[in-house]
Amino acid sequence: MNIIEERFEELKKSKDYEKLNDFLIDLANNLHIEHLSFLDYIIENFDSQTISKIKLNLVYNIGELGKLLKIDSKFIKFLIKEYYNSDRWIRLEIITAFDKISLKQELTKTIIELIGNALNEDYMLIKINSLNILTNMDGLPDSVLKNTLKILNLSDSKLTEKCSIILRKIINHENQLFDFLYRFENYKNLKRKGVRSLLIFFFNSAITLKRFREKILKSDMEANYKEVFFNEIDTYEKILLKTSF
Repeated sequence: MNIIEERFEELKKSKDYEKLNDFLIDLANNLHIEHLSFLDYIIENFDSQTISKIKLNLVYNIGELGKLLKIDSKFIKFLIKEYYNSDRWIRLEIITAFDKISLKQELTKTIIELIGNALNEDYMLIKINSLNILTNMDGLPDSVLKNTLKILNLSDSKLTEKCSIILRKIINHENQLFDFLYRFENYKNLKRKGVRSLLIFFFNSAITLKRFREKILKSDMEANYKEVFFNEIDTYEKILLKTSF
């Protein structure tokens, strides 16, 4: 039995959370795939109160090891469960862990949906880290795309640019844009700022903008939503026409 194993055997008996945190920090500083056995034992055998006090370092270790190898589904299930039972600092660490894990294995549909839901978080760093993961993915479900669209309503240009990267993977022309907005009434998730951002990202021609306007006009969108689109389209069209000369 080596020193690390002996140290852990002592901690298993005492469950001193301060010493456990020190132990997990030391593990993270000297990563090895065999460390998964320590994390596995903690998750399977330690009580919820103890885990809550060491959770941040536990999650960090899982993420770091996820960069080295494909990890077992039990760790994935642990991260998903704890995301919905933790404060925002740990939720951020869990999102970061999923980003690391994605380097060695495909993320499950459940994880992708969790990351999509994380876009609704008030904590900006969670939004940023979630978008960073999604920009590297294809074939995102509609529920995630809908939450991505909502980000366009924010004033942060870095966030909206990341959203445009995601949306450009599924939208190539005005017909696809309209279909995406019309599907599941996605247009209802956009405020004026969001519509403006969408127009800037997808239109550089007054001609295609006019065709997009006509599709909205002929649709059965509610009048108040049409008004928002028309106001932003008219303003942006003037900018396009002015800059074309």
